[in-house]
Amino acid sequence: MTQQEFTAEWNNDSDFIVCHTSGSTGEPKEIHLSKDFMRQSARRTNRFFGIDTSSRLHTCLDFSYIASKMMVVRSEEAGCELTSELPSNRPLQEIADDDRITLLSVVPSQMQWILDNGCRWRGVENFLIGGAPIPSLLRRRIALSGIRAWESYGMTETASHIALRRVEEDETIPFRPLEGVEVLVDEQGCLVIDMPGLGKVTTTDLTEITSDAGFRILGRADNCVISGGVKIIPEKLEAMLGPFIAFDYCISSLPDPKWGERLVLVVRKGDADVPDDLLRNAVAVRLAQFKKSLDLGVKAPKEIIVVGEFPLTSSAKLDRKSLKDLINR
Repeated sequence: MTQQEFTAEWNNDSDFIVCHTSGSTGEPKEIHLSKDFMRQSARRTNRFFGIDTSSRLHTCLDFSYIASKMMVVRSEEAGCELTSELPSNRPLQEIADDDRITLLSVVPSQMQWILDNGCRWRGVENFLIGGAPIPSLLRRRIALSGIRAWESYGMTETASHIALRRVEEDETIPFRPLEGVEVLVDEQGCLVIDMPGLGKVTTTDLTEITSDAGFRILGRADNCVISGGVKIIPEKLEAMLGPFIAFDYCISSLPDPKWGERLVLVVRKGDADVPDDLLRNAVAVRLAQFKKSLDLGVKAPKEIIVVGEFPLTSSAKLDRKSLKDLINR
């Protein structure tokens, strides 16, 4: 879908638009979002970033997804300019050095390219990063670059983000809900979002509510691994591994006759011209240092598996179920 196609859909006589969820927790599904609800979401974001008629928004993402759809709504609500480009992992190549952009919407892989290639980003006032978790090494680079970047939390059902946090080196900084949005946890420890126009929505994200009404996402309940009776959250362990592993990696599990499941560290080889054994050995050294520094015992991965690529969902998120199927073959 193009910007013009969605703009036409937004301005038609219907009271809602049709969206599809990302498929990160199952098959993508079709949902209807009220245009009035989307306007409320856009106004919250516009107030947070001070977006007005003098602003310029820019998106590098596909208009089939809620992130870019909401950039249209924000620009319509503020009466400001919106520009876009064809989605790719090489964004901003047509942006001039002196171009001023109030808010730029990207995913982590695009942010990686921007930092790696010295793209023209100095006129960008705010980067809005979503779609997938920000890897630890990329987070550190963003923090040290001086870029003003914000990590978003939200989903299609909530008309994009309901909370933001500044990208800092410290991964424990909580998300802050936007005005009018309240968060709590259910009896399983999963995040419940309460917002005007939607009511309460229960997620599968295991969450810690902070004393100042912020929240931290620990991982997804459906990704938990039970090893020797201990519940382990892969995403939390991945974050802890960040300072030690300089490769693309994730935590998964394999069946184990003694423990039920055993943790494994899966490393993505990609196009790297390195034999699997050498890559595995290099990672093993760092993993040993990680184990020694934290003394995690059963919580540490028991095995290292090398794969060519990580399987992804249709929205380019890690497909943990397909990965588990892959390494169990």
